[in-house]
Amino acid sequence: MPATISVRPDGVGVITLDSPPVNSLGTELVTSFKQEFPKLVQDPKVKAIVVTGKGAMFCGGAEITEFAVMVAMGPEKMKENNPVAALSEMMDMIDASPKTTVAALNGPALGGGGEVSLACHYRVAAPNSSVGFPEVNLGLLPGGQGTQRLPRVAPLPTAMQMILQGKPLKSDAAKKNGIVDLVASGDLLAEAAEFALSHPPAPISKREVPKTNRFMVAAGALESGLNTAVKAAPLMVAPRSIIKCFEAACSKKSFREGLQVEMEEFTKLVFSVESAALRHLFLAERMAQKVPGVDEKPAPLKKIGILGAGLMGGGIAMCFVQKGIPVVLKDAQQDWLDSGMKKIESLWAGQLKKGRLSKDKYQQYMGLLKPTLDYADFKDVDMVIEAVPEIMDLKKQVFLDIEKNTKPDALICTNTSGLNIDDIAAVLKDPSRVMGTHFFSPANVMQLLENVRTSKSSIRTLSTGMAMGKLISKKCIMVGNCDGFVGNRMLAPYAGEAKMLLEEGASVEQVDAAAVKFGMAMGPMALGDLVGQEIFWKQRKAANDMKKQTKTYYGPYELTDWLCEQGRFGLKTPDPKIKANGRGIFIHRGRDKMVDPEVVAKLDEVRKMKGMVPRQVTDEEIVERLFYPLINEGFKILEEGYVARSSDIDLAYIYGYGFPPSKGGPMNPRTQSHSRFFAENYTGFKKILEKLKVFDAQAKERYTKNSQYLPVHYFEPSKLLEACAAKEGTKVFPGQTLIDVVLKEFRKSGSAGAGPFSKL
Repeated sequence: MPATISVRPDGVGVITLDSPPVNSLGTELVTSFKQEFPKLVQDPKVKAIVVTGKGAMFCGGAEITEFAVMVAMGPEKMKENNPVAALSEMMDMIDASPKTTVAALNGPALGGGGEVSLACHYRVAAPNSSVGFPEVNLGLLPGGQGTQRLPRVAPLPTAMQMILQGKPLKSDAAKKNGIVDLVASGDLLAEAAEFALSHPPAPISKREVPKTNRFMVAAGALESGLNTAVKAAPLMVAPRSIIKCFEAACSKKSFREGLQVEMEEFTKLVFSVESAALRHLFLAERMAQKVPGVDEKPAPLKKIGILGAGLMGGGIAMCFVQKGIPVVLKDAQQDWLDSGMKKIESLWAGQLKKGRLSKDKYQQYMGLLKPTLDYADFKDVDMVIEAVPEIMDLKKQVFLDIEKNTKPDALICTNTSGLNIDDIAAVLKDPSRVMGTHFFSPANVMQLLENVRTSKSSIRTLSTGMAMGKLISKKCIMVGNCDGFVGNRMLAPYAGEAKMLLEEGASVEQVDAAAVKFGMAMGPMALGDLVGQEIFWKQRKAANDMKKQTKTYYGPYELTDWLCEQGRFGLKTPDPKIKANGRGIFIHRGRDKMVDPEVVAKLDEVRKMKGMVPRQVTDEEIVERLFYPLINEGFKILEEGYVARSSDIDLAYIYGYGFPPSKGGPMNPRTQSHSRFFAENYTGFKKILEKLKVFDAQAKERYTKNSQYLPVHYFEPSKLLEACAAKEGTKVFPGQTLIDVVLKEFRKSGSAGAGPFSKL
């Protein structure tokens, strides 16, 4: 049974939430609880009741997978047969108990779990437990009475921080804020039972909202909290609904009237585009760890070697050290090694100064990091990740040097953003120990990790790579070894079209502003300055072909090549003569930036040289030309079998490229059919397909009639996209997407490409 009951010798009944892995409040657990709890209430031997969770978690909240069924019902049917009603009845049952009920928080009480604890009359918490309401991160609000209960026990600023921003409180902080009544110092159940026996019933529903909270609402605290939340996530709709619920709780409305407001707002959010997108991402993260066919036990990772102490290598080293794993950091020259160590040390010292890191922890981190110039120090590491410059011959040479100095079973991984890893691995005696680990810069901050499987990677290697990503808390996806992998391959047409739009007449400011308005963290021109304008310029120089195009980079090149020839790569190249801490497309001074006037002049020069007469470009066209080919390339990657599922691509773009989470990712159908940025008539796969054909014809006309332009084929529609457009409107089972349904048919029929996931 998902809810089990027992009676202690002291007469305290215990009901345990038992639904692994996080005791989520699915239908089965809620139904079981409603059956078992009354037995304790009615048992004359039971004097009080303790609610707790099994294992290390009190309760992780609602079962998100059941939301798809809820949405499939539609808002009208949900009003008639509300699936949340059973959960609300469970809360009422606990609240109305004539016997004192105490929540014994044995671990995190999150979302619905936090609401279960607030339905109890009191809360006793283990020292390592916490209470949180992360629903806002799913575009929702606590729909199990949480918005009405929390303001009755906690100060309003705390309640707003917990629900508006989704910030949990550890047990000691929860105690200080009135949410937890006692932090146990010994046996949690024993102390919770003693507390229950010595306190009378005290339902939170019967408590008045503190006068201080009401006063703060009258003084404008809710408006201030909303402004903060909207500023942090401007596309989110949940904060406005949460504020309405807080207003109801702190008004003259009764508890029941407040619950009615909560349910109305919760229902509105459940059916919102934003919440659907965010729930999609939540489930995508779960699925990404389940790589088809990768089912061997991973190798232990007790010590890591990093080759290259630059910005990327140093950031990767920090990821492991911060998880308590010793790291050997090697570079080729003492000054490079010293510079890398100094950068790492300064970052941790900055955290120490700001109080974000204790002195003991700082010293522990530094003690786990061993700088070296000697490959022999890699002799006992379990994995080496090389992060040397993107030069194929250099990568091959360091792989040979690593092989000579490591255990035969140590993994050898390359941090490359697009080089062919099979070619690098081919120099080794055993290429099965190789995989790609594409970190994003700065690696100690960015959440995405693209693990790349080669044709020879062993299952043990792949499973260890995925376990490594989880170990260092990355959002980790497995991709195939294609040009640019997933993220950079899709970014290439986006970046190419950004440059093309400039030559046609759009300004740098307009292109970036349109992308930011769409919801991107920054525009494509600012992104180029951040990552470095020189990356693909250097690759083309190394190939001795400045007109070379791959799926990782496209022209036009004239403007950015001119910048690179001037040594202006972006943020990494300061210019003291003009007091700039970085110079590329923009002149960067501190946090401020302005488009370099010389860039504007050069752009005019390029237009004249190519015979391009500038024209007015609308923001709508900019967004379509940036994102439609990006989405199209995602369809091609799926079609060719270089990624297992469409949601893996969504994760890559949310966590690696600043795509707005509230849109769910570029492959999420709601991105394409419900984006509030687009006019209503530009929706769905069919419209994307129609526009791609128009842009493809325009691009072909441009490069066939003007020899100054290089041919591009990224507007040519994917066959998978065409198949999805043909089936647009087809109903799929709750939790499925049309893309994945059609993709399965593609793979079954043999229409997919030769990638490692094409036979799924």
